[in-house]
Amino acid sequence: MLLHTSNLPSDYKVIAELSYILYEQQRLFIVGSENSVVFIIKTPSPYPNYEDEPGLLVFQTEFPKAAAAWIVDVIENRLWRSAAEGGEPSGKNSVTEVVADEKLTLRRTMAVGDAREKGFILINASRKSVNFDEDYQEIEFSDRLLTEGGLLDVLRKL
Repeated sequence: MLLHTSNLPSDYKVIAELSYILYEQQRLFIVGSENSVVFIIKTPSPYPNYEDEPGLLVFQTEFPKAAAAWIVDVIENRLWRSAAEGGEPSGKNSVTEVVADEKLTLRRTMAVGDAREKGFILINASRKSVNFDEDYQEIEFSDRLLTEGGLLDVLRKL
């Protein structure tokens, strides 16, 4: 079910709203409940007859709340570090693990967003897409969104 940040179910709340940074005019909302974290990206709709909210397309990716600490740990301690610093072996650019009974993958990539920045793709293989006919959900984010944009700080507080 696609969540609307202005009319959330009573057990959900908006934790943060950030500039998505990867694409101009997009906003990233981090929404949480007792057991879940939801990333919601809102972007202006180029299609007047197709809008999820007035004037907007909305893309949603869901994860168990325990994934927040896992994401921070994998990024800071495994994928941003070299093998000599205790990170993943040279040539390994992704980590797949089961977190709170859901299969998650965090993959390092060298080209996300309009500016083709270094970043990550986060995949939840245990939940079907809310937006597309796919058996998984995914979101990409840049290193700059994590650091300058504040996403790492938000995830640490969850």
